[in-house]
Amino acid sequence: MRSLRLFLLIVCFLLGAYGWFLGQIPTVVAEPQRQTDGIVVLTGGALRLDEAAILLADGRARRLLISGVSIDTKPEDIRERLPALDDDLFRCCVDLGYQARNTIGNAGETAAWARANGMKTLRVVTAAYHMPRTLVELRRVLPEVEVVPHPVFPERVFDSGTLPPVTAPLEFAKYVLALFRLRVATLDDETQGEGLPPPSEATNRPESLP
Repeated sequence: MRSLRLFLLIVCFLLGAYGWFLGQIPTVVAEPQRQTDGIVVLTGGALRLDEAAILLADGRARRLLISGVSIDTKPEDIRERLPALDDDLFRCCVDLGYQARNTIGNAGETAAWARANGMKTLRVVTAAYHMPRTLVELRRVLPEVEVVPHPVFPERVFDSGTLPPVTAPLEFAKYVLALFRLRVATLDDETQGEGLPPPSEATNRPESLP
């Protein structure tokens, strides 16, 4: 009987957590007109690239990073897929990231790019169901930059705002792992901070006499 109760408790917890995760998936673009320093789009669908190109063409940011480009894809191939951008804007303001192979890699590539360009605000474009996990991964590696989510809604995934039965549970599992990584990173930072002397001690400590 005790084992059954424990099992039911775990099931209830997982169902509650799953329901909470579904509530994190955006259904609209919350700040479509807001200006940001940069835009990053995570490859994985033409709709994402089209939306990011339109945002850059409309002057919503000064630079665009396309993260996770295949190593076999040439810049001119990307250019052909972005009719919203003229040649000059593409050459001056679009950066292609070839290092990322997954969402963790996207976050690392984005963090390096944002810091190299001195960005304080960043709009991230990806599918709505992918947005919660993307935000967690970015928060882990880029806590100093404000991230503005800009979800897109691919028809093959969304049907009246819902997710297919396979996509949602898989994304939920990946989201939980992302939260775990964020928590571990936070604990590591706190541990390292505790090991440092207080600023007053570090700056006011008298120098040793010869």
